[in-house]
Amino acid sequence: MSSLRIVPPPAPAVRTRYLVHGSIAPRFVEAGALSMAEAIPFVPADPREARALAAMVADGSIRTLGGGRFWFDMQAYEAAREARRRRRLPVMLLVALLIAGVMLFFYHG
Repeated sequence: MSSLRIVPPPAPAVRTRYLVHGSIAPRFVEAGALSMAEAIPFVPADPREARALAAMVADGSIRTLGGGRFWFDMQAYEAAREARRRRRLPVMLLVALLIAGVMLFFYHG
């Protein structure tokens, strides 16, 4: 009889690092407030941060439990980021075409 054993596949890697931008999202990730059970109290430090928090609550990236407690919804954050990227794409293409047109206008060859 052979000594071969059936080895189960490795468990999927748990994502411990998230790539988030801005001044608010990294705080929630560092605090581990990634679910309703792990919500943390958060008070914006200045009006700019209050506007950013309101925008993130509006797009669903930050969820509120009331009483000043919030948590970070990573799936909603990724969906909002993709939506912003889709809205920017036509503008970027138009700008690229404009730049190409201006370059061709000044080309003397």
